[in-house]
Amino acid sequence: MSNDQIPFNEMTLLNEWSLDQNFPDGLRFVDLDIHLKYTDVNLLSDFEPKERKRLIDKDHKENFNKLIQTGLFADYELIGDLKRPRGIKTRIAFSALKEIQSLDFVGGISIKKIDGAKKKRLRKQLIFYCIKMTIVAEIEGFDNGLQQVEDRFVIVKAKSNEDAYEKLEKQKSEYELRYLNSDGRFVRWRIESFDDCYQTDIKTFKDLNTPLGTEVYSKYRSRRLTKGTARNGK
Repeated sequence: MSNDQIPFNEMTLLNEWSLDQNFPDGLRFVDLDIHLKYTDVNLLSDFEPKERKRLIDKDHKENFNKLIQTGLFADYELIGDLKRPRGIKTRIAFSALKEIQSLDFVGGISIKKIDGAKKKRLRKQLIFYCIKMTIVAEIEGFDNGLQQVEDRFVIVKAKSNEDAYEKLEKQKSEYELRYLNSDGRFVRWRIESFDDCYQTDIKTFKDLNTPLGTEVYSKYRSRRLTKGTARNGK
């Protein structure tokens, strides 16, 4: 779901828009994308993969036909293709929004334009980013052999990946730890590199209070399948 796509379980359908109260609703039209609801995959467990794809295509086409038959719009542009339509781009009367909202086969909408309305300039919300960094130990008098390296993950609240990196870059010197070890040698832990930045779904500390745990970092990798690691996708 895109950032501007509006799920119907929210009461904030028009919160991002400022309507001109002097513009009559009867003359107001809305340009929007209507997205069809995706098939419930839990209903497809007993079918083979090819049959599942056929059933999903069939479900989308049926929902597409239901949408076209509502008569809420005259023209439209298809999203997806005729084999598996995912929705339409169209223009509807402002008064038809509620009816679109009530259709159980519609998964969401993306409002692009409303006549007699302006999109509000919303203040960008700060969210938490996880920065992966490499920390190295530098010991006085040692320039060969093994070096101790730490993979460290730090959470920072920021506007974007770039903002998160910039904030930590400014605090880089604060992370450096210098002390004497048991041999009387100076040891310094230093940030060698910022390696990755991961945008979390954490916006407030309340988001951390979940029995499922809260994901703070993720990175995909591949491994070779073996008899011990292979599992049925079901």
